[in-house]
Amino acid sequence: MLMLVLPLIISFLHICNDMFSSFLAPLLPSLQGRFGVSYAAVSLVVAIYSFSSSLLQPVAGLIADRYDRRLLAAIGPLLVVLGFGFLGFYPNLIVMAISLSVAGLGSALFHSSGAALAGQYAPAGKKGFWLSFFASSGMFGIAMAPMVAVGMENGVGLKGLALLTPLGAVAAFLLMRQAPPINIDAKPSSFRDLARVFRGEVAKLWAISTLRNVTFMSFSTTIPFWFAQRGISDAQMAITLSIYSFAAVAGTFIGGTLSDRVGRKRVLVMTMVGSLPIYAALMLFRPESWLYIPLLALAGALMNAGIPVAVAMAQEYEPKQIATVSGLLMGFTWGFAGLLYGIIGPLVERFGVVPTLTVLGLLLIPALVITLSLSNPALQTAASDFKTTAEPS
Repeated sequence: MLMLVLPLIISFLHICNDMFSSFLAPLLPSLQGRFGVSYAAVSLVVAIYSFSSSLLQPVAGLIADRYDRRLLAAIGPLLVVLGFGFLGFYPNLIVMAISLSVAGLGSALFHSSGAALAGQYAPAGKKGFWLSFFASSGMFGIAMAPMVAVGMENGVGLKGLALLTPLGAVAAFLLMRQAPPINIDAKPSSFRDLARVFRGEVAKLWAISTLRNVTFMSFSTTIPFWFAQRGISDAQMAITLSIYSFAAVAGTFIGGTLSDRVGRKRVLVMTMVGSLPIYAALMLFRPESWLYIPLLALAGALMNAGIPVAVAMAQEYEPKQIATVSGLLMGFTWGFAGLLYGIIGPLVERFGVVPTLTVLGLLLIPALVITLSLSNPALQTAASDFKTTAEPS
């Protein structure tokens, strides 16, 4: 029973972590007005948080492979819910930036250690299911964030966000209470280990994930800009983005679950092959077409279906460094893709939305080629680099 409860607690912590950390984007206009600063200034806070939460995930993974990752998985979301829950109390932008950079480190610690724990606690043959459940729970939190943040702001004001912080605090307490301490029973991880695992099959997975994320992040980020250019209403844009987000949640859950049945590599290849025609169709059809929303939903599902599959494969390639490779395959790929978007944004302005995104779609071809070159990982029935002080029952 305990082995079922623990993944559920970790997944609920993922909802809290990603929901709170996604409060920032919809509240930027309010924070800009509250502090009386430029939009560029508040956007810098987003960049600071993104750096500490995404690009530091491999380092956080090294830490989680050295120490009790149960403790890190509890502390990480607690830093996030406190950092974002008190957005209405910060006296100035500098204090907020410092606080959110610490929250970002907490998010990095959680994603690497949480994904490792989800893989460790998964019953034999169910790793894909529980990693997909873990990943989709975070995406569900992201999808809920705008509604929760704006609803709370309109209802009780920014300070009212603090009323939600017990959600993460109670879940963190339950994890510490229910999960047995984990002692790493292997040589402590180092930067040499990071350099070692970032080769071979794990490096291929990282390249696949980064190419895919650059393509679809550019597309999803550009949708609001494209819709505004075409005079599409804010209401239609909000509905379209919500459909896209929830389709991404469904795709994430289905992808990992299916990989337990038909194999990791096969699912990864299927999602990459399916992405090519769907992406091409999105470039050919216009948002006004009735076919556009179903195509967008399919794109969101296929884009994210491979996320838990890639993490599961990486953990099976490197069973002694599962937190490190989880950090590489989760936030680090998105953070790296976000850095590349800094180049793509000006290209969109210079050449237009459709021409730029069409060329970016060509990145899916090398991603598919690399996917086909992957070897099938040996399935691990249990992680071999840890032991608990009390056996779960």
